[in-house]
Amino acid sequence: MSTITLPEREIPIVGEYDVIVAGGGPGGIPAAVAAARAGARTLLIERYGYLGGMATAGLITVLLGTNAPGTDEPMIGGVAEELCREMAALGGAPEFDVAVKRGGISFDPEAFKLVSDALVLGSGVDLRLHSWAVDAIIEDGMISALVLESKSGRQAVTGKVFVDATGDADLVWQSGASFTQGREFDGAMQSMGSMFRFGGVDDERLPQGDERVEVMERAKQAIDSGEISAYNPSWGGMVAGKIAGEHMANATRFPGDACNVEDLTRGEVEVRRDTWQLIDWWRANVPGLENAYLIQTPPHIGLRESRQMIGLERVTGQDVVDARTRDDAVARCPYWIDIHCPLGRAKNSTHLCYKKCPNDPPCAMYEEHYEDLPGNADDDHREGLYPRDGLWFDIPWGSLVSADIPNLLTSGRCISCDHQAMSAMRVMATCMAIGEAAGEGAAMAADSSCEGDAGLVDVAALQKRLRANGAAC
Repeated sequence: MSTITLPEREIPIVGEYDVIVAGGGPGGIPAAVAAARAGARTLLIERYGYLGGMATAGLITVLLGTNAPGTDEPMIGGVAEELCREMAALGGAPEFDVAVKRGGISFDPEAFKLVSDALVLGSGVDLRLHSWAVDAIIEDGMISALVLESKSGRQAVTGKVFVDATGDADLVWQSGASFTQGREFDGAMQSMGSMFRFGGVDDERLPQGDERVEVMERAKQAIDSGEISAYNPSWGGMVAGKIAGEHMANATRFPGDACNVEDLTRGEVEVRRDTWQLIDWWRANVPGLENAYLIQTPPHIGLRESRQMIGLERVTGQDVVDARTRDDAVARCPYWIDIHCPLGRAKNSTHLCYKKCPNDPPCAMYEEHYEDLPGNADDDHREGLYPRDGLWFDIPWGSLVSADIPNLLTSGRCISCDHQAMSAMRVMATCMAIGEAAGEGAAMAADSSCEGDAGLVDVAALQKRLRANGAAC
């Protein structure tokens, strides 16, 4: 590959901070709020013109992983609870105390944007939208500054502690810190896919009971024949806070590398095409959807997996099914090993990559590394995928701290974990819980006693502070 050499240039420093958070999604918002409320001078950087990440740019409009199944034990509190209660007050989410027990809280993405603005700015965070961190400056083995790109040109900000909440571990990659990407066998990552919003639904006429079974069977046949491209041909559900007749569906998928711009480009184009194709099929085949029309596709294709930082500790798939608890826990996750097929296959609309995969012919992973797949081959597919006894697994502080760069933390789905564990803790409620821990811990690491070294944070003191703020850990 040929290259060009850029001339040396001076970049103005436009801010000096204790904590800098890159990425204003579910992992970044709580991190910035917690750090600022803990007294750290905090900057939050977001590439879009609004906050929310996959919750808004991806139209992923439900916080999953809010409680342990079969219990009333909440997995979120603190900043996440505050955000949900404020959305409910606007009519953009259900009442928190009821919804949290259902395991998922739906919301209106516009309410998410508005409440996030108020939380972030009201906590004293400096906010830079339309800004992308494009480089990390390393001095004496630690990050000293980030280079930002925006309409204002290239600028730099300096800090003591940095939180990578990009979802894709962009700061980890830019700083030269170690990371993994995808599953161990071949590096393949979970399929991308996009939720979309559509209207014109006659909710009273939608198929129920045996009629729904029959329609879904025809949809599965259409998928297997290639007539439509989808992994879940269901018509989703109503959007929180919106009028009847509007639904949000999670139906599409695309295999590829979420850190490769060419794959991202192909994914965006193909998923948009598949969305129109599916709505056309619904109009022709599903009662109540004869007049369905597309309202919105997301500004960014939905991403499930990319890079994972290598941290001081690592969460594994075995930790998930064992419901492993830890003395140094800073967040909890009750979700299950939910791996969307990295090859994008969906035989019989089954999306899982696990031992009972129905796809034929089987893939190389199934043939060569069957024992490495999660789950069981018998009918009890829950065993080997879900935390035992309806419990949860813990997220340890060390999985947020880079093993290479002492003042670098991660938040959200790019923390230190393996392919299977990531498929569980990627859900947004867990990402928000991790974010609050990352921000609170970052503020502690920025204090003179730690001198920026997150590995020196007193975890017991961090846990005490998180619990005092209402977080679950």
